Amino acid sequence: MYATLSVDGYETQLTDDEAHIAVTFSGGDATHRCADCGEELTETAQGYESELTGDTCPRSDDDAHDPEPIPLSWVKSAAILVDEGEESVTLAIGIGDPRGAFCFTVRRIPDDAGGDLAGRLVIHMPYPGETLPHQVITELRPGTFVVG
Repeated sequence: MYATLSVDGYETQLTDDEAHIAVTFSGGDATHRCADCGEELTETAQGYESELTGDTCPRSDDDAHDPEPIPLSWVKSAAILVDEGEESVTLAIGIGDPRGAFCFTVRRIPDDAGGDLAGRLVIHMPYPGETLPHQVITELRPGTFVVG
């Protein structure tokens, strides 16, 4: 297989029969930060607090932090697995659940498999009611699901 990986415009070649590319997002468990001072915030029973200043914001007129969601704080990892032997590509997205990740696989059924699916592409994806799901999903409308 010949593939090229591009990261921020820089290319590198992948020449193995299997290629596994992973991006891991770090930054702790914070899901919010203060719009005024920028500190990461943790939600408590009393409201949002930072490790450094508690519930007091040093840049706010009313002393309270102004929490705003941190973009993509819910994603912990994203990976692509290209498997030439299985003729498949899998995308795995981890959202912090220790049970694994959401996996979406596109696979080509071999020509000699026989039947109507020979030579066709199939997609395997999470579905409501599957055993051992990464997270419970509920169908919102065909092809769209609510997570959790």
